[in-house]
Amino acid sequence: MDEKNLNDDKLNKEQSEDKEILEEDEVIDGEIVDDDYESVDEDENEINNDKLEEDFNEFKDKYQRLLADFTNYKQREEASKADFKKYAVSNLVEKLLPVLDNFDRALKDQNPEDGLVKGILMTRDEMLSILKNEGLEEISSDGELFDPNIHQAVLAEDSDEVESDHIIETFQKGYKLNNRVIRPAMVKVAK
Repeated sequence: MDEKNLNDDKLNKEQSEDKEILEEDEVIDGEIVDDDYESVDEDENEINNDKLEEDFNEFKDKYQRLLADFTNYKQREEASKADFKKYAVSNLVEKLLPVLDNFDRALKDQNPEDGLVKGILMTRDEMLSILKNEGLEEISSDGELFDPNIHQAVLAEDSDEVESDHIIETFQKGYKLNNRVIRPAMVKVAK
């Protein structure tokens, strides 16, 4: 029994020494850390926190720039789609303008009380109304001041009746589609 007591005493002594060692050291995440290294770990943590904050700010800045770029892209695309819709009909309208000219030629010097003329006039007016709903507008010309942006001078002559640089006669009507000239008016201008 003495041998057993001796072994127990020895075991108790070893356990108390281990306990003293553990009290001097700190246990972090299940590992024993010596008190001498604690200040080094705090400095490393501060450096890591500073690095994380820098990385966060960098990614936040990149995100904000990307978000702004995307917002600008969306706005440009919406404006582009609106312009496309606005001018998508221009090709069709340009092809229909000679038809309007033919209606005007057919109606020129005709009796407006004639049934056939009334029918042609109604058809022309309905077609013109539809095109106006799409943004078509006629460029005014007779008697107006000549504007090279919307008029095309094909003749110039002296006139006592019309002021200089004013339009004497319109040979072909001009049109704008959504405030953009699609066909200038062909005119005779006074010198």
